[in-house]
Amino acid sequence: MVREDIALYDRVHAGHLLARKLVMHQHSQSMIVALAHGGAVVGFEIAQALALSFDVLPCRKIKHPGNSSQIIGSVSIEDVLIYEDILHIPQDYIYHQIMLARIGIEREYNFYYANQPRPSFTGKTVIVVDDVLEESAAVLACVRSIRKHKPAQLVVAVPLVKPEVLEHLTKEADDIVFLRCEAGADSLRTLYTELPTIKEDEVRALLVRAKTPQTKSLYSLL
Repeated sequence: MVREDIALYDRVHAGHLLARKLVMHQHSQSMIVALAHGGAVVGFEIAQALALSFDVLPCRKIKHPGNSSQIIGSVSIEDVLIYEDILHIPQDYIYHQIMLARIGIEREYNFYYANQPRPSFTGKTVIVVDDVLEESAAVLACVRSIRKHKPAQLVVAVPLVKPEVLEHLTKEADDIVFLRCEAGADSLRTLYTELPTIKEDEVRALLVRAKTPQTKSLYSLL
């Protein structure tokens, strides 16, 4: 596996660099679908650079009841992923967390799209974007949700990814585009110089901006 020593300032910078690796999709019918919240900033910059449509998918992670740093699963708009090694965790806890996640996702999705129709993935190349992938639960739940709609191709694009996550994704996505794959770092988030918290109203503002017509691409990909 090739390791690329690319310094990342923030999510905007990461989006510009990823856009260069996705330039073959420029001005195509491909669509960017970002994981809210942090992935939305990266995805928006890619969509702007390549003149592609931009959408977001909310997702919720399910944390271990005794260790909040351990993820035991995730819930997306249409899919639930639970890791196999959960025999010691009460089933009522898992069920309750799934229900809470679904309520939160539906509320967030309505906040972003109100009464607008949900984006269609059928027959399209869908590029799923996040800002960092240290574990695979959230992105896999979203990928599986999108796969149910029979896209022509499903690509995952992320600036930073851990090797074990990359291995999981190769079994689910048709292609994976990344900037750095790091095994040793305690947290890949430290490889960004700036990584502020992104709020829901910021994500909605990006969706509004994405629908503003452009006469030309904002960035040079050369």
